[in-house]
Amino acid sequence: MRLSELGERKLVELIRRWWKKDKRLEVGIGDDAAVIRLEGKYLVLTTDALFQHSHFPPTMDPEQMGWKATVVSLSDLAAMGAEPLLLLFSIALPSDVDIQFFRKITKGIERAAKKYRVILAGGDLSEDEEIVITGFAIGTAERVLRRGTARAGDVLAVTGKLGKAAAGLYVLTHSMPIRRWSELVKAQLEPEARIKEGLILAASGATSAIDLSDGLASNLWQLAEESGVKMVLEEIPTHPLVERFAQENGLDPLEFSLFGGEDYELLFTLPPEKVGETRKKLEEVGSELVIIGRVEKGRGVVKKVEGKLVPVPNRGYEHFRRTDDGGAVQGS
Repeated sequence: MRLSELGERKLVELIRRWWKKDKRLEVGIGDDAAVIRLEGKYLVLTTDALFQHSHFPPTMDPEQMGWKATVVSLSDLAAMGAEPLLLLFSIALPSDVDIQFFRKITKGIERAAKKYRVILAGGDLSEDEEIVITGFAIGTAERVLRRGTARAGDVLAVTGKLGKAAAGLYVLTHSMPIRRWSELVKAQLEPEARIKEGLILAASGATSAIDLSDGLASNLWQLAEESGVKMVLEEIPTHPLVERFAQENGLDPLEFSLFGGEDYELLFTLPPEKVGETRKKLEEVGSELVIIGRVEKGRGVVKKVEGKLVPVPNRGYEHFRRTDDGGAVQGS
């Protein structure tokens, strides 16, 4: 059986069966990051590889490549409720890349590291036919957020409105006016990691969390399957600019807000009595608490449509899976 028949998530499940969990590991394969306990705290570790052909749109400049590679790794720490400590990078490039191009990649990494106050500790350089940037991030946490601990009765929420990054990618790949839709394009090329928000959620008693990298629908399914519960989606928090963009161009806004990825907001569950206090704390750091549904006993993900509950397709970006036209699968 080929990897294209399995897809990333089934491949992860196989690895979980092949590699027996070490008792020294608090959290292993299947979450946003791995966790070990060290000197009274949790040490949180994650790695992400970004490839030029699949992660960097043609218009992305080298500094934005470095920025995005940094934010993607830090976003995993945010989803775990961890404070970033240290970053390592392995960078592979063709030998004919100009030194100034490479310098701009490292400037993007530096700029993001400075913003999130994380140590740049080094890494590795290698030669390849395309640019590949692999980040390895380490953080610490007093309390770890996980994907598999949502509980029936919890509120389902996100830290902001969705769809801008996916709409921005559409602009870039369909030769649309970038200046007019610059806010959407920026969301795609220069995402933000919700570090402060993750720390607030961990301290406020959130029961589970995940960063929205693959799309709301896909990440809801991951939370539901890991926690063994049913996610009931009552509102889809589409950003107003995405609504306008979709309307003007005859597009379905849900393709961006429900099935599009790379928003890097946090999707989380929270006891109802914690909503007011948590919302206030998130607003203090310039973020939101947008209630989108609830957690119930059962399995799967459903959404409310005209008073009825209908299944939400498990659709979003997934590595290895391919459509008939060769693109990455947007659902199964």
